[in-house]
Amino acid sequence: MSSETLHADVVIVGSGVCGALIGAQLAKAGKSVLILEAGPRVKRRDIVETYRDAPVKLSLANMKLQGAGSPFPSLPHAPSTYGDYLEQNGPVKYNTSYLRVVGGTTWHFGSALWRLLPSEFKLNSLYGRGRDWPIGYDDLEKYYDLAELELGVSGTDDQDESGAGGNPSPPRTAPYPMKQVPLTYMFKTLAEKLSAGGYHPVWEPHGRATRPYNQRPVCAGNNNCNPICPIGAKYDGSMHCDIAESRGATIIPNAVVYRLEDDDTGRIQALWFKRPDGSEHKVTAKVFVVAAHTIETPKLLLMSKTRHSPNGIANSSDMVGRNLMDTTGISVTMKTRDPMWPGQGPTELLVFNKREGDFRRNAAQYKIKVRNTTPVSQYAATLLEQGVLGTELDRKIQELSAHTLAWAVDFEVLPDPANRVTLSTKKFDALGLPVPSLYYNLDDYWHAGTELAMQDLNNFTQLLDADIIKKNMKFENRQHPSGTTIMGDNPKDSVVNRDCRAHDHPNLYIAGTSVMSASTCMNPTLTAAALSLRIAERIQGEV
Repeated sequence: MSSETLHADVVIVGSGVCGALIGAQLAKAGKSVLILEAGPRVKRRDIVETYRDAPVKLSLANMKLQGAGSPFPSLPHAPSTYGDYLEQNGPVKYNTSYLRVVGGTTWHFGSALWRLLPSEFKLNSLYGRGRDWPIGYDDLEKYYDLAELELGVSGTDDQDESGAGGNPSPPRTAPYPMKQVPLTYMFKTLAEKLSAGGYHPVWEPHGRATRPYNQRPVCAGNNNCNPICPIGAKYDGSMHCDIAESRGATIIPNAVVYRLEDDDTGRIQALWFKRPDGSEHKVTAKVFVVAAHTIETPKLLLMSKTRHSPNGIANSSDMVGRNLMDTTGISVTMKTRDPMWPGQGPTELLVFNKREGDFRRNAAQYKIKVRNTTPVSQYAATLLEQGVLGTELDRKIQELSAHTLAWAVDFEVLPDPANRVTLSTKKFDALGLPVPSLYYNLDDYWHAGTELAMQDLNNFTQLLDADIIKKNMKFENRQHPSGTTIMGDNPKDSVVNRDCRAHDHPNLYIAGTSVMSASTCMNPTLTAAALSLRIAERIQGEV
């Protein structure tokens, strides 16, 4: 046991984008802030060197190549999800990849930073499906503005992100902080050809700097944004960790929080963390924030069973861990007659959205996207397995690189209490803590969405004079987890209220995508960041 008790005005569990944003805002406001991170501190130059030296490069397209080694560490006390850390119990495998390092998973994210549409806060009211949020777009709009400034988002102001091709949507009161990355030949050509068929291209807003921004250089188009931006032009949570520390916050890495303690009034009194050597340490605070990722947050709350909270902290509703969602999808690879020349510029997406309309009563919304990367090593490996060698190998690699389009579709998944995170009873990490056990399944609503999306993709083949050469309908998870500590006005069917404060504990806030009341087909990071800035504002008035 520790002989010393640490104390701060606010203690934050998790140093990813949400925890770091809250810590930075509160430190700038003069509050004493302690941020606890389960994993180590990493340096960009070391990660880049590890990536460069890897004989097979890891990317979002080939996460299964664990043999290549992620450039980020996976330590016994804080294992990453590239290995077999997560226990799978459901009919659909829930593949997800998060990092346990200072700065969190945004180190390797694609940096897509979308707002929700106003309609996406009202899924049940409008379409009779899922749940409504207890707040609306208007409640979050100013925090979206702030989040875009904090994260440095590049985008196009006047587009309709619903994909319907109408007036600009969602409504904006401020322009994007930076202009969109210049469009590539591939994106311009695809937009022209598919627009002729009534499809409306949407340029993805993202966190790459197109001008010098908050000590970030201009994006140089390295095209390996996943898993690491070598120059720091792409936003990641370590940048707000640096800001928080520069304003007086303390970050303790390799500190695995495993228990929260409450009293008979419901207030959280303390938390406990373990070091890699197994030593235990206590922290007290006025306000506690859990921002430990959609999977790790419910794990911590469920482990924290106390006399006052026998089902775990914040779990009087039995909703902690439930309603696990993602943007689970499918993929289709096409080969076009004319060359499209992917591979130019930074890793980004051209998107065709189907986010609004009466079809959502019966089928999931979705976005169809194509990435401008060229997986040359995968082409070469496949050709070598086929026995293609020499000059013909070189010719085939060039042909595939110029003509191949890898389309992916992301779908919304309805909140379902049966899809959940629990504690494993069989498997434990190096500190003796249970690993997360996941149950995940997909319903007819999701499957109906795939049927609509395949109709669109078949239309694409006609408009692009292309052939489908590969199809994967096997539930590809997109690393966009949400739910598990769901937001709502009713304490009986939700974990946090509209301010992200736990119903059961007046001095406990939960930050991250885990509080989302319903998923969409869009990446959730910007929404989580906006909610985090809103949490920081609430806490400033309390401590």
